[in-house]
Amino acid sequence: SAHGAVVEVERQRLFFLHDGRTKDLVVAIRAHRSNANSTYKASEANKVIDNFDDLGSSSKQDLLNFLRSL
Repeated sequence: SAHGAVVEVERQRLFFLHDGRTKDLVVAIRAHRSNANSTYKASEANKVIDNFDDLGSSSKQDLLNFLRSL
């Protein structure tokens, strides 16, 4: 700006996933789970989702807060 001030704009993502089908970040995380079938291997995301599910509630909330800040 003309006076050198920096204006920060808060961005809020209202929908998640490629097609915007959920507003819930946890639903979006878990939606990446995919089991193997005759055509595809199991999703590489499965282990990450398991790790997320194994977090304590405080750590899980910290991670969600971080993701929402992006």
